[in-house]
Amino acid sequence: MKFSSESLDTIGLLARHVEDVSLWAHVLIGQAQAAMTAAPPRLGLHRTALWGQASDSAQQSLLEAAKSLQAAGALVNDVTLDSDFTTLYEAQGVVMRYETARATAWEMAHRRSQLSAEFLLRLEQGWASPHGQYLDALALAHRCRDRLANCWKSCDVLLSLSALGEAPQGLQSTGDSVFNRNWTLLGLPCVHLPTAAGPQGLPLGVQLIGPLGGDVALLSAARWAEAVLAPHYPLRDHLR
Repeated sequence: MKFSSESLDTIGLLARHVEDVSLWAHVLIGQAQAAMTAAPPRLGLHRTALWGQASDSAQQSLLEAAKSLQAAGALVNDVTLDSDFTTLYEAQGVVMRYETARATAWEMAHRRSQLSAEFLLRLEQGWASPHGQYLDALALAHRCRDRLANCWKSCDVLLSLSALGEAPQGLQSTGDSVFNRNWTLLGLPCVHLPTAAGPQGLPLGVQLIGPLGGDVALLSAARWAEAVLAPHYPLRDHLR
């Protein structure tokens, strides 16, 4: 197995239910299993600075999910993060390009003709990135991670978008990852929950984000949210 970006590569777990993810993590790494939280969690509704890029259906699915969770007892408050968190999107790109270029140095030297033009362009951009720019991007991530400490005082998890819109058709692409990039750079645990179907009948969902190292607590909150939102998900029968 070869890493692409040492600071960003993440192993994710895919399962039909959050409880299955919790069991899987317990078996694989010994992580404590997450029981459903006894009390409704405090949720920070975070639209992000890229809210306008999301499709109308994605925006609606997030707001409807927040409304349903609030009706079930969750305390939902809007959370807006400062401009440094907007700058993180580009910082994530700097880190990815810089590290991927160096992780793929052998392939560039010995198998260059076998690399796609798009991938090769990203690698060349990574080699052109100054080392100082890379260090600045990592430092920004560190500052933003520390700055979130105040956020966790008022909410247990953040509730945000998972993607720009419904899942793309076909196998050519997994879609745009822009709504995942900051959380990956910050190293925060995230859980995606499918909640609705888009105009093409493909899934839409929401993302729950927890504090650094708060995987078990996040999964507990996600189990509660899943129990609330699952009855509203029109494709749920296909997951059984």
